[in-house]
Amino acid sequence: MKNETWDNFIQKTQNRKPISYVADAVKLINTKGLKKALDLGCGAGIDAKYLAENDFYVDAVDFSDASIEQTKKICASSKVSVIKSDINEFNIITSSYVLIIAWNSLPFLTKKNTRNVLLKIQDGLSNQGIFVFSIFGIEDEWAKTKPEMSFWSIEEFKNVLYKMKFLKLLEEKGEGTLAVGGSKYWHKIQGIAIREN
Repeated sequence: MKNETWDNFIQKTQNRKPISYVADAVKLINTKGLKKALDLGCGAGIDAKYLAENDFYVDAVDFSDASIEQTKKICASSKVSVIKSDINEFNIITSSYVLIIAWNSLPFLTKKNTRNVLLKIQDGLSNQGIFVFSIFGIEDEWAKTKPEMSFWSIEEFKNVLYKMKFLKLLEEKGEGTLAVGGSKYWHKIQGIAIREN
């Protein structure tokens, strides 16, 4: 997406509630002491703010100036570090997070780049760390027209994340609206996975 499209997306989504999958993931984490989370493609900062309010220290990463500005605006907490970076280039330190979110960000990378980021996510999670994700499936309307994006079957996605156990996995198909206006045929795959080794 072009920067102006992302800016419009941030504006349209800045008043949404935290993703329900993120709230579910928070309940799964029993870690004592420092709880560190990574929000890759943090958008308007809603989930980063929610995590900080639930005693997480959060690295909120996005490439969009509008996203960075909005996230800084709503995340006044010192628990949130807002980082301007392309998620392809962001260095995820091994075993450093108990929770990583990549919601509505991975589909906008090429398949090769998504695979690389997924492997970094998997390695960046501590043992029993939680991954909350959304990707687009191979039947998505954009799969035919947007080769710069990534589209996955559930099987190939699981094969990349070979150290993960999937706790929740939902596949949705159908006509739906876009946050920035209009509609399209969606094939969404969303879920929660836990690193097991």
